[in-house]
Amino acid sequence: MMILVVDDEPAYRNVLRSVLQNAGYDVVLAENGEDGLKKLKESKIDLVISDIYMPLMDGIRFHKEVRALPECATLPFLFVSAFDDQHTLEAVKDPRYDGFLRKARPVDEMKEWISFLTTPVEKRSKFPPGGTRSRLNQQLRGGR
Repeated sequence: MMILVVDDEPAYRNVLRSVLQNAGYDVVLAENGEDGLKKLKESKIDLVISDIYMPLMDGIRFHKEVRALPECATLPFLFVSAFDDQHTLEAVKDPRYDGFLRKARPVDEMKEWISFLTTPVEKRSKFPPGGTRSRLNQQLRGGR
């Protein structure tokens, strides 16, 4: 499986590449959305993991551009961010987004998300890994 990691922080990209490669995945790296689109067109990508806040093209715009490509309309897409403030949570609450994971979460949660997002929709659990969507919805309603 080929995973595209899009993040403007070189250290995070490299750590994530190492973790994912050790888990048996092939990894392509990009430093922003523009670079991500280029890499997406050069390789057969099975899943995208993208930061939200990046220069040149942020993750939200990158997601929109990816979804506009007919061959990528259903490509699994996991947002990651070091931020989980109200602004970020509002940005990722759209049901068109497949998933959101805070960068500081354990690596096992990312692996669970990868498994969840690459399982055919009809065979997936109704609930995302770790109840992340439930926690996100609770936070958006003002709870903790």
